[in-house]
Amino acid sequence: MPGGGGRRLEPAAEGRYTRAMHRATVALLALAALPFSACTPGVVVPDQDRLRLTRELEGQRLWLRVAVFLGPFFSDREKALATDQPLSEVELIEGPGGETILPPPAERVLPPGTSVVVRDVEFPTPWVIARRVLLTPRTHPWVWLEVPGESRPVILVVSRTAATYEDVRAEIDRYLSSSDPGRALAALSDFQRKAIEKKEVVEGMGHAAVAMAWGHPEKRILDRPSGKEQWLWPGGRRKAWFEDDRLIRFEGR
Repeated sequence: MPGGGGRRLEPAAEGRYTRAMHRATVALLALAALPFSACTPGVVVPDQDRLRLTRELEGQRLWLRVAVFLGPFFSDREKALATDQPLSEVELIEGPGGETILPPPAERVLPPGTSVVVRDVEFPTPWVIARRVLLTPRTHPWVWLEVPGESRPVILVVSRTAATYEDVRAEIDRYLSSSDPGRALAALSDFQRKAIEKKEVVEGMGHAAVAMAWGHPEKRILDRPSGKEQWLWPGGRRKAWFEDDRLIRFEGR
């Protein structure tokens, strides 16, 4: 035994030990990155679906289908959050007591027809979660966007329950379009167009205009014989009633 009383590992054994320690460190970092109850990892999108999404979307120039609020990305001020929900309805992070941690106030609204470039579709692997900033929705898939005139990368957050290519693509397609909706926006009256640019709805809007302003609803209730329809958004705080494709009443803002 060499002096000093220590036991020296053979090179091969030392290599195995180093790799094992590295894997353990990564695992510990991933666990340390989950201090809040809402940070439990969601379902895992299969590798082939992740690869397909990346191939289809990375580098693509698309357009915002709906108006979105833009503001700081929670505690990571080097990024911006884009969401079609009012910030008071964004429930992506919970504190240790189960309370919702809201993002900072919005800075501005990006209108429908805003051109964007998809830079990455990033999924929450343990390594990705570990390197994301605390107090951000780290266990969700993120869509990284480049927006003209915005120096920060802009993040669309995808639900943690999205489990397949179709789930993730459907969420992204709620926001992004391969064709420019600017013409449809320009065809509206000045009154409706200005409301959409502020993410507001006004009576008399059609389905498309309401969706541009408030985003697509979570639920639609149709009464075909009467030509009436009700839309409900997540959380039930925003509701809209239509008759013959015209908004006649709404709640929330």
